Amino acid sequence: MNINFVCVARTPEARDLLPTLLGGVVEDARRIFGEAIDHVYLDESTALFNADRMEGAWRAPTWYEEGGDIFAVSQPPILVDNDTTPADYWSALAPLVRSGALGRLLPNHFGIHRRADGSVRVWADTLGLGRCYYVVTDHFVAASNHIGVLAHFADGPLEADTEAIGRYVLAGWFTKDDSPIRGIRRLREATVLDVSPSGEVAFGEHTDLTELVGEREARPDYEEVVDQTRTIARNLDALSVRTSTVYLSGGRDSRMTASIWLSGGSSARVITLGTLEAEAEIAQELMGIYAGQESEGQELRHDLTYPNPSTITMPLEERFANAFAMWDGDAAPTNVRSNVRIPGRQAGLSIGGVGGEIMHGYYFHRPGDLEKIAKLDHPVAYAARSFRGKLATPQTMSAMDGFFDEYYERAVQHGLPGVASLDYLYLTEKFRRWGNQALGSMAAVMLSGPAYVRACFDLSLEEKIDKKFPDEIVRRAIPAWADVQYYKAHVADSKKSMKKKLSTYDTDPDYFHEVFRNPRLWPQFLEREKIDEFLELIEGEDALPVHESWLNRAMWIDHIDEHIADLNRRVREVRAR
Repeated sequence: MNINFVCVARTPEARDLLPTLLGGVVEDARRIFGEAIDHVYLDESTALFNADRMEGAWRAPTWYEEGGDIFAVSQPPILVDNDTTPADYWSALAPLVRSGALGRLLPNHFGIHRRADGSVRVWADTLGLGRCYYVVTDHFVAASNHIGVLAHFADGPLEADTEAIGRYVLAGWFTKDDSPIRGIRRLREATVLDVSPSGEVAFGEHTDLTELVGEREARPDYEEVVDQTRTIARNLDALSVRTSTVYLSGGRDSRMTASIWLSGGSSARVITLGTLEAEAEIAQELMGIYAGQESEGQELRHDLTYPNPSTITMPLEERFANAFAMWDGDAAPTNVRSNVRIPGRQAGLSIGGVGGEIMHGYYFHRPGDLEKIAKLDHPVAYAARSFRGKLATPQTMSAMDGFFDEYYERAVQHGLPGVASLDYLYLTEKFRRWGNQALGSMAAVMLSGPAYVRACFDLSLEEKIDKKFPDEIVRRAIPAWADVQYYKAHVADSKKSMKKKLSTYDTDPDYFHEVFRNPRLWPQFLEREKIDEFLELIEGEDALPVHESWLNRAMWIDHIDEHIADLNRRVREVRAR
């Protein structure tokens, strides 16, 4: 992982302590993720650390110094308007950062700018997809994409944020500016945290989201979407060490993404899951049509893959240990269903249809949805049905009180008083679930550029429900693909291609039960009786993945409590030096 970190000491006592705490941060990073191309900066009041562990993935460095300025990023931000190469990358990026034009960068990162005058700016990307957390106390201002290293700078012993965990239980990710730990917050979308040379703190926005999402008379500019997203694809391709994987199925979103990527001249290994024969046939037809249209220098291959049931060799206890070492609780419990490995230095981009939801009307695409929404006080309240938990305690359910009202108010402030406010909720909340576990520093959601987002919010509700957007994009990117039929798997097809496997319980039942024998934190959030019912079900033939999913969530919550205790021990150890 490419840990990115900055701290500004605000008092004389904090400045004296800063070298010791920085040493603890570097030790923690190396203990978890190994040695790397480490950059460390320390003066009397400011410490920076950037561990570029992905030189086998990115051709652009994540640390750059020029004219007394230092720039450090969690992974290379991708320019959306101009083609770049590794040689001219930072000469093009640095002026954008200095001018504050951060909305012209793809949401895939968080960055730090330490200016020559001693001031510091920390920024989150436009949509908050790149992990960034911060601590502000009387003594320190610190920020990082790794929660654990910020433990050294919090006031007093760390405590679990029970209200935030309650929302996590219902949503499946930490909402708003939550983290699992009280006092450690997430820097939200398009936000900057500025620290003056004297330690004064100010928050602001580098991009007004109204420009991206607010209602207006303009129609979607499909040509701009194609042009800008092709530029994004070419820059991703140019800065990647390895050839990117592009997924192509029989559906709309992946066809749209692949058509933009390929027609822009980017190299790719196109992958299609061959389990569903009809889907594989459509993908092969599409690639056959494209054959012979490759741009000069474009490398292309198409593979059908037939995945075997994965062999899970890692004990469940080790999976949890690795997951919490990396994510400190801010990730999905589903991760422990397979081996959880610390990312190495090599990785490649995987490009799929992630992000397509905001062009389809995620919360209102079913027949009758709009009629039901019309009966509510405000549209965002309709999303509440997606945040219910049958196992949740009353205290957990109350954690969402006011949540949907708050998001409707935010949407209205950004010019979305109607049903499209539900897409604003998706964009600024659920969308971030893709980034909260992207610690391999090789992550990018191609469908997050400003032209794409703007065009999605320029669609009418009917156009979203009718899925007009991807058809229009494909027709412009690779016209010959527009007449090929789509395929969507039916339930019966999916059952044929999937074998039920309880990947947590079946692979380590002894540890599974051991966790539940001595519960710690989860009974505060989940009903004991219902958990006990699921524990009985899990041993029989009637157990379903949904039952295991809730049990995984309970185990995850208990590990948050245990992990915080470990972090407190580590903080005491470092401060005792």
